Amino acid sequence: MKHDLPSFALLIDADNVRQESISPILEEITRHARLTVRRIYGDFTTPNLAGWKIKLAEHAIQPIQQYRNSVGKNASDSALIIDAMDLLHSHRFEGFCLVSSDSDFTRLATRIREDGLVVYGFGEKKAPKAFVNACDRYIYVENLLGTPDIAVTETTPEKHVSAPVPVLELPVAVELAPVSARLPPLANAQSPAPVVTIDFKPPALATNLLMRAHTNVADDLGWAMLGQMSSYIHANHPDFDPRTYGCAKFIDLVQRTTAFEVVQRPYKNGQVHYCRPAGSKRPSGAQVSAQPKTNSKAVSKLTEAVTQATGDNGWAAVGAIGQRLKASGYQLKGSGYSTLTKALNGSGLFEMKGSGAARYFRLQR
Repeated sequence: MKHDLPSFALLIDADNVRQESISPILEEITRHARLTVRRIYGDFTTPNLAGWKIKLAEHAIQPIQQYRNSVGKNASDSALIIDAMDLLHSHRFEGFCLVSSDSDFTRLATRIREDGLVVYGFGEKKAPKAFVNACDRYIYVENLLGTPDIAVTETTPEKHVSAPVPVLELPVAVELAPVSARLPPLANAQSPAPVVTIDFKPPALATNLLMRAHTNVADDLGWAMLGQMSSYIHANHPDFDPRTYGCAKFIDLVQRTTAFEVVQRPYKNGQVHYCRPAGSKRPSGAQVSAQPKTNSKAVSKLTEAVTQATGDNGWAAVGAIGQRLKASGYQLKGSGYSTLTKALNGSGLFEMKGSGAARYFRLQR
């Protein structure tokens, strides 16, 4: 059976990860890859790791027991690195997921990347920058445990609707002891799960980073594809994550900074989002032709043909535009594009709707 997702190996440092973060980590990984190896390393005879038994069985993670033969030495780190190199040389994987906040795995991450494999890192925000930058992507578990993109007023407590509680009427002379003193202790009572509180950064703090990415990927007209901006940022900042700023997606972060204008435009056979700094003035016709994507003559002929072919509804059919170009004697080869649709989209001056032969264009408004 052939799988669409690449095969990854998951290696976990039990001494540097919390149990409650395992489920979110696995959910995050399975969005990008298929985990064929799941291993966790540590001394599970110690009290702090004894509680892993149920969690490992729940997620089919294989524990690799490593006894601490001497104080101050971490044998589990060495075992993880040795196994990682064995798995790397088996050539069965396209990437690795290293779950740790320990700088000892920095060289391991760079060695795996030297073989052309992808490395995803998972850990806490205390992780050293050296290890973070050694990974292709490093995702903080605090972002996975939180709930971004949900507006909650901090000063107002959450309201829960519950069934009415009957009031027990007692004589005035009766004095009640404190509730904690009246209730007997519950047998096998479990302490509540730890509450993870996350301080999301204001989206405005990401403005400078987004502006730098926009400057490096924007076209001649000042528009940048959001997908290219995201790729540029991740290539230079492996730990970048919109969830750090309380946003579920990259486009949400861009919009919440209020520093960009976001539009949706046709691209190839679909629609993609572009952005430019808010308040940017649209170039005039003379300015556009000075630095067009195609040459100035092509821009002039395309603009003229679209204007002449525009109907009462404000749109020009692609067939009618082609006829106008042919009547003017202009050859499409001079634009550098193989089809009229690509030439119109490549100029960056026109909006498009429809598909196939039923494509329509008009000048951007």
